[in-house]
Amino acid sequence: MLKNLKEYHYPGSLDEALSLSDRESRSFFIAGGTALALSDSSRPVELIDVSRLGLDELELDKENGKLTIGATTKIQKVVENKSVQSVLGGFLSESLEEIGSYPVRNAGTLGGSLVRPFPWSDVVPILSVLETEITYYHKGDEKTRELSKLYESDFRGTLNRSIIEGVSISLPEGLNTAAKFKKFSRSEFDVAALNLACKLSVEGNNISEARLSIGARPMIGERVTDLEDNLVGEKLTEKVAEDAAVFAADAADLGGDNKLSKEYRKQLVKKMAEEALMDIKKEVANES
Repeated sequence: MLKNLKEYHYPGSLDEALSLSDRESRSFFIAGGTALALSDSSRPVELIDVSRLGLDELELDKENGKLTIGATTKIQKVVENKSVQSVLGGFLSESLEEIGSYPVRNAGTLGGSLVRPFPWSDVVPILSVLETEITYYHKGDEKTRELSKLYESDFRGTLNRSIIEGVSISLPEGLNTAAKFKKFSRSEFDVAALNLACKLSVEGNNISEARLSIGARPMIGERVTDLEDNLVGEKLTEKVAEDAAVFAADAADLGGDNKLSKEYRKQLVKKMAEEALMDIKKEVANES
């Protein structure tokens, strides 16, 4: 826990929240507080609580094919929402349920998982394989950015001076689509030592769109775009899944740490990618 909390603010608006963070004091936005709970810093800090700014909406717009989730929405609320459970075969709710324990999901927020994500974040690869846009408030204006561009080095300064308002997920229309999430950890409630999300859309017998993201590499989640391009146009067979898994293991930017070696991560990527692709094959075959 933080050892030297100087002030705790409850701003009444996004503009007030940003004005508090613009001061020279060392300040942090907070909603669920799970990330800061792990901090043992003794430096003086100020906390700006944005949990009362109405950023906790959760809405499925079936007509326009959009799922909107506010930044301060608790992860467990997303897991339990019936509308969320109804899209993409329950992929989003089932994969988010893999995060930690119930108390962690009931305290942690979706926005908090994105604004200062841990390298082992499950949320980043999960949302990376969906058509996800981030809405954020910066200098008095509401702006949007693709999730895949959220952590680009030239944007980090902007993100640190902004407030994430929520995410908008565009749902596939008229496509045979399935997605799967895989995770390797030392125990059920431990953080990921490697995680992987994959989504495929199939038209006729061929793959029309592919996304695969790997996290806890041990770095933050990142898509393997070369693999995605190679899969488009292929028929999803066991051989294609096997070859794609090998490609993913070779193409992914992996490293070693005190949990797993680089080579072990490579073997895990191969195994998990093949399992995810074969699970998706079964699901899209059943929907054909």
